[in-house]
Amino acid sequence: MSASSPAGRWSSATLASLLGVQVFQVVLAWSVLTVAGPLATAVVLALGTLPRIAMMSGLTAGLAGRFAAHRLLAVGELGRAALALAAAGALAVSGLDFTGLLLASLLFGLVEAITEPAAGSVPALIADAAGRQRMEALRTTLFRVTVVVGGPLAGLGALLGLSTALIVGGLVFLVSAALFLSLRPRPSDADGTAPAAGHGPAAGMPGPPGADAPKAGEALALPGVRAALICTVLIELGCPGAFGVGTLLLADDRGWGAVGFGVLVGAVGLGTVLAALAPGFARRLRGSGSGLILACVLTAAAMAGLAFSPNLPLAAVLTVVMALAAAAASAATLGVLFSGPRPEALGMVMGVVMAAGALAAPLSYVLVGLVARLANPRAAVAACAVALLAAALVALTDRTLRTATAPEPPTGPQAGPPGDPAAGADASTTDAPPAEAPADAPADATGEPSADGQPGHLSAKGA
Repeated sequence: MSASSPAGRWSSATLASLLGVQVFQVVLAWSVLTVAGPLATAVVLALGTLPRIAMMSGLTAGLAGRFAAHRLLAVGELGRAALALAAAGALAVSGLDFTGLLLASLLFGLVEAITEPAAGSVPALIADAAGRQRMEALRTTLFRVTVVVGGPLAGLGALLGLSTALIVGGLVFLVSAALFLSLRPRPSDADGTAPAAGHGPAAGMPGPPGADAPKAGEALALPGVRAALICTVLIELGCPGAFGVGTLLLADDRGWGAVGFGVLVGAVGLGTVLAALAPGFARRLRGSGSGLILACVLTAAAMAGLAFSPNLPLAAVLTVVMALAAAAASAATLGVLFSGPRPEALGMVMGVVMAAGALAAPLSYVLVGLVARLANPRAAVAACAVALLAAALVALTDRTLRTATAPEPPTGPQAGPPGDPAAGADASTTDAPPAEAPADAPADATGEPSADGQPGHLSAKGA
């Protein structure tokens, strides 16, 4: 793939955009903490996630269908560049106040909510079917690289000054915008295949609920589902706050500075990447009650260790363990939720899970900031560990959830869904990791829902 080819320009634009996002978010979080303190920082970061709820509900997805995806992404990059450069100018001249930082966070989140649904459409515009597969794999790789190295690079850039780091981020966004604008869509029938459709249910996912679909109360009354949902909420209350706000407050409290915060951001990314690169481990955890309990306890232990870590290297190692264990806990919980109910109940359960995640993550930020203000950052991160221990206790006390077992790996051509000959042994026994969700999305700790369509062992008697 040459740098001048459409795929090469797309990959360069994607890499520049992901790195720019990391720089902006690290500098924004550190600036708010410097200006307004822990609670205000948590509020700003929480409100910055609210536009993503519109994205998850599909309110912004229509724009990707109305406008050319590559042009929409270019406009979004220009908007991000304008935000970064305006913030840099304000910091250099007089410093940003709380209102300005809050506005910047909201606008940045709004740009993401508008452009993210279009990001997955660009490969279909510029490449054939084989090229699209390579580009999607490359996008996953670029995401994994930037979540690991982007935070530390942003922290090092902050040593030059926050305004300088924002200027660099703004220039990176301008480069990304120019590269996106340079792309030219292929004719839709150039390879004789239909363009990638963005409509209808995804393969393996349930369609719209039918007349016999259970109500919300009936779906939640299925054995193990209510307890698994409570675990999901507790995990979402503990993990986002510890990852997004707790690491920031600890870095400031321990004197590690913006560089230390960037290192911890990279450690969170590394833990998530390691979880994604261990598909066999994740497959054995999905739907496993004992795996859920173990993962929650391990996450809580790593959080408690991070809260009282005496130095940055140890804190970084514990953060990697924390992110890895949290990803495992989320995979196990989602596996239980998606394997237990009958198919017509999946839509209802999934909707409740998405709503719970969308609301719990911002609340997690605010709770961590509030505890840090009333006590200290160590107590705030320790409170997140208590939420994970509570999730483990819920799983332990619910018999259906506690005894749930992960699905056995399929071994033959009949392992796929009924009537789907393509879902045979080759498709279902591969060790490829599951498809990755958006980089900053906050619905669960892994960012990778585990609705793999395989039959589970959680009883749904009476469904």
